[in-house]
Amino acid sequence: MRIAIAGATGRVGVPAVEIARARGHDVVALTRSDGVDLVTGAGADAALGGVDVVIDVTHHETRSTRRSVDFFTAVTTTLLDAEVRAGVRHHIALSIVGIDGQSSGYYAGKLAQEAAVQAGPVPWTLLRATQFHEFAGQIWEVASVGPVHLAPRMRTQPVAAREVASHLVDLAEGRPRGRARDLAGPHEESLVA
Repeated sequence: MRIAIAGATGRVGVPAVEIARARGHDVVALTRSDGVDLVTGAGADAALGGVDVVIDVTHHETRSTRRSVDFFTAVTTTLLDAEVRAGVRHHIALSIVGIDGQSSGYYAGKLAQEAAVQAGPVPWTLLRATQFHEFAGQIWEVASVGPVHLAPRMRTQPVAAREVASHLVDLAEGRPRGRARDLAGPHEESLVA
């Protein structure tokens, strides 16, 4: 099977590429370094030639609601339009457990992505996963005021990015499912503990 991975150089994209190739799939990386700009669409049509499934694990580091919504809407629209032209049969998007009702920041962009996928013309699967193990480190880096680092009080059930990648490839090997069962890590943790 020919699988295209949008965001192939990211935290989930790298292991998804490795796992798909190890399983014998022909993998196309949809990245700017490979000549594909998913915001403008440059290179997308050529890259998607002969592709059966697209896995979208793109990421945009921002806390701005507008930038997040604009990015995920543009990327999803670009992908879906190019997929229709290429005859892609299955679009898979990765999202986040528990974002229903969120209206700001990164989460607003992911909800916009979900809505675009669900309304789009390509049969789809949407996988929501809990935060990755690396989330605590990300919070450490961005949630600081001078030398003080803030840790939100929150329950989390972290999952390994590689496990998420493996599950996405499993989904790519199957038929479109709509909303797939959420994926979470095995243990509930406290972010501040």
